[in-house]
Amino acid sequence: MWQDNADVRSQAVEIARLAATTRAYAAEWGLDAESITPETWEAVPLLSKERLISAATDDPFGGRLTVQPADLAWVFAAPGPIYMPYTADDMRRVTTAYARALGSCGFGPADIVDQTLLYNWVIAATMVDQALRTLGCAIVPGGPGATDQHAEVIARVGVTGVVAMPSFLEHLLKTLGDRPHSLRKAVIMGELSDAGAKQRISDTYGVTVREFYGVGDVGAVAYECERGEGMHLRSDLLIEFVNPETGEASSPTKGSPCEIVVTDFARQAMPIVRLRSGDLVDEIIYDDCGCGNSAPRISRIVGRANDITKVRGMFIVPSLITRTLGTMGIDSEHCVVVDRQQGRDEIEVLISGAPTVDIELVSTALERAMRIRTAVRFVESLPPGEGVLRDLRRFEHH
Repeated sequence: MWQDNADVRSQAVEIARLAATTRAYAAEWGLDAESITPETWEAVPLLSKERLISAATDDPFGGRLTVQPADLAWVFAAPGPIYMPYTADDMRRVTTAYARALGSCGFGPADIVDQTLLYNWVIAATMVDQALRTLGCAIVPGGPGATDQHAEVIARVGVTGVVAMPSFLEHLLKTLGDRPHSLRKAVIMGELSDAGAKQRISDTYGVTVREFYGVGDVGAVAYECERGEGMHLRSDLLIEFVNPETGEASSPTKGSPCEIVVTDFARQAMPIVRLRSGDLVDEIIYDDCGCGNSAPRISRIVGRANDITKVRGMFIVPSLITRTLGTMGIDSEHCVVVDRQQGRDEIEVLISGAPTVDIELVSTALERAMRIRTAVRFVESLPPGEGVLRDLRRFEHH
């Protein structure tokens, strides 16, 4: 689905032509750069995270780098692994987009914001931090975990806003309890949440919640405004919707969700063209918004289209788990169980057979690979189900 904006279409073609000069895109597409036009756009193949991961086996950037390594300013490393290089100009453009999104969500110069996303390795916290500083906010660089300390800082310092994953936000607010505080707004991102989370938090704790949707390889994609009636799609990205099974262009509807596909113009060191996000939506809202932003809106993300899921903001890649177990001499059948317990996502790796390696060593190796605490259990037989990933979380989709 193309935006009507001719400038967006032109920029998409320009970045795709740049991508076509790289070894990986040239081999995958088989297209001459000049043959890529708005009219031939759908001939450009879709890009998957699985392809990004497999291509990084020999070359960390998968043959998609358009600049010399000396020109890079930042390199992030997400589970998979996926390595994400940025030049200084790339970072400035991405920061501007994040700042626009977080400003729309309600943050500004008067705010002291507790930033609770993970700072190490992955991009989200770094970009949120830089964007908040661009907006003039004071930042508490708290990072994840240490809930009691977050609650103490919020109460004592006069924190007015929080950036958090929805499950951590609710846990934090419960921990804060009846202590006097100035917290009035929160932006949630990074994981699936149930449809009633925003209203429940507002009713229970008096905190206004706005949603932010980003893709790790692209950054901000959609975000709510002061009205809180859906997330506005960024007008400076090319955003398409496809049937998750066929990859063909389609329009999401209730009962027939579509996958979000994104082409990014900000990240030119390693262009990202027609990336399948794996995220599903079942509604696009075209009605005028009272905030004045004319961009269409999407409702919340309702699920995932592939075997890569997200837990506490981190992608869980089944093939990475299999490889990690293999390095420890474990080749038994196994599965990854993701569930939500008391509002918090939990992950457990079940391995068929008697223990051959110390469980703590296995858990530590998996935690190091995936950047998330992982329970491990050796079992006599795996529970019924198909595939390596068993996601037991259930979310209301009203």
